[in-house]
Amino acid sequence: MTNTGAEFEDVDVVAAYVHRPDYPPALHQRLFELSPGRRRLLDLGCGPGKLARALAPHFAEVIAVDPSAAMLRLGQALDGGANRNIGWVQSRAEDLALDPAAIDLTVAGASLHWMDPAELFPKLAHAMAPGAVLAAIDGDAPTDAPWIDAYQAVIVGWVKRLGDTWNGPAHQGRMSRHAPWFDVRGRETFTAQVRQPLETLIACQHSRATWARAKMGPLAEAFDADLRAALTPWADDGDIAFEMESRLVWGRARAAPSP
Repeated sequence: MTNTGAEFEDVDVVAAYVHRPDYPPALHQRLFELSPGRRRLLDLGCGPGKLARALAPHFAEVIAVDPSAAMLRLGQALDGGANRNIGWVQSRAEDLALDPAAIDLTVAGASLHWMDPAELFPKLAHAMAPGAVLAAIDGDAPTDAPWIDAYQAVIVGWVKRLGDTWNGPAHQGRMSRHAPWFDVRGRETFTAQVRQPLETLIACQHSRATWARAKMGPLAEAFDADLRAALTPWADDGDIAFEMESRLVWGRARAAPSP
């Protein structure tokens, strides 16, 4: 079952997005440290603005861009007008018109793999101010818990049931295709302890392209039931606790790919 990114136009996927945990505050602080200026932040594939909203109080202007109008509507609703310096832009990142040296920090939260690096990265290289960095952030799912093996077994088994291979060559190729265009200067990880209702964790899965209910159809209920059965023994008064690891890769965008 191929993921195209169009899944994020689905109102059900968008509604499920609110169940994703926030990135660790220490990661936000690190992004502030990496930014040489605070004029303009660019959030690529912003979704509902999880990064844009958290970082906006520290920048004069935020450009939050996403091709999904539904995601942008959710972001504006969650923001509630608190950060009037956020400009919510419906567009492919590749189609943005950016002034030279105008961006002090570019962030991309679990989104670069949906974009064409040959179109995007030369624009970013042109638009980044001296010393500015591109920060790719990923990781808002459980990574450590007493039940992590049971959880992973359900996920891997269902990927196979849907006709794909967990972390297979196609997935790895998509996730790394921007690498020749990215001059990486640093890699860091940040952890957070999360406690949420088990049903929230299950609902959160449907914010991810692979598990979009519109794609799964009747199988979505069976998937939920398998997760519920695997994790209920670990729930405490209906809640489930886990460690989440978020990964930060930062550096400069290249105008041309490395050899």
